[in-house]
Amino acid sequence: MRLKTPTFHLLNSSTLVGFSGGLRLYLAYVLAGIIPNIVLVVAASFIIYGTYTLDRSLGHKEDQINRRELSGANYSAGLAASGFAIIVGTLLFFSEYVFVPPLFPFMVGFLYSRGIHFGGWEIKLKGGAGVKNMVIGITWGGTIGLIIAATGHIAAAAVIALFFAFKLFINSTIFDLKDVEGDLSAGIQTLPVCLGEQKLKYLLFLLCVIQHLMIVLAIVAGIFVHVTVFLIYSWGVSSFVIIYYNPKFESDASWLRRKFRIIGINGEPVALFGFSILLPY
Repeated sequence: MRLKTPTFHLLNSSTLVGFSGGLRLYLAYVLAGIIPNIVLVVAASFIIYGTYTLDRSLGHKEDQINRRELSGANYSAGLAASGFAIIVGTLLFFSEYVFVPPLFPFMVGFLYSRGIHFGGWEIKLKGGAGVKNMVIGITWGGTIGLIIAATGHIAAAAVIALFFAFKLFINSTIFDLKDVEGDLSAGIQTLPVCLGEQKLKYLLFLLCVIQHLMIVLAIVAGIFVHVTVFLIYSWGVSSFVIIYYNPKFESDASWLRRKFRIIGINGEPVALFGFSILLPY
């Protein structure tokens, strides 16, 4: 039985994103010095997986170039999987009496994918340079912040929301860097298309510095616990990916270069989770 079909790629394409997204919520609890709610961590993974699978199952012109491996996929299967994941994630949130966060990314994700229509007027969130990245950052940073806010740690929740909004803005922009060809063909003006690779990297590095300065200030102010390992590793890996990633890596003969982006971005919360278990902060 051949497993690596287009439909398999579609159903599996957001698995790592969902898993790493759940771990980011776990790390948010660690930053705030709160015992993680594992049910909500699992629920967040389901919601993130479902939202991203929904977007990919709706199909977009640029995906014909950016995600050729999905050509011929059964998008109905993707819609079914996304619906199932969102329902399971939402029920898990509701079981813990947390009601707003699971609905927030789903609504924004739907608007992001389909746009807003008023008669002959349309706002498509994918169309503007940096708008999509801001939406992604606000959506997931805001969702994580809302979950932490439900614990009563409002100041920590605000900083966490900003931190992860910056983090996901940067990460999604790096993903756009590899998709320039498809975005150009679809007429989508992403930041890499508008700024070019070098100027974009200057911008992302500046945002990375600001992002981690927020953590330092939150520690000094007593809002966060002392998370030295988190701070050093997160800043180091983020900076390394921003500086050294090249879109040509995606088709490189070296497996390590082909997976450089995935290891650096989605592997970061996995490594930080390991540190949180094994090392004292």
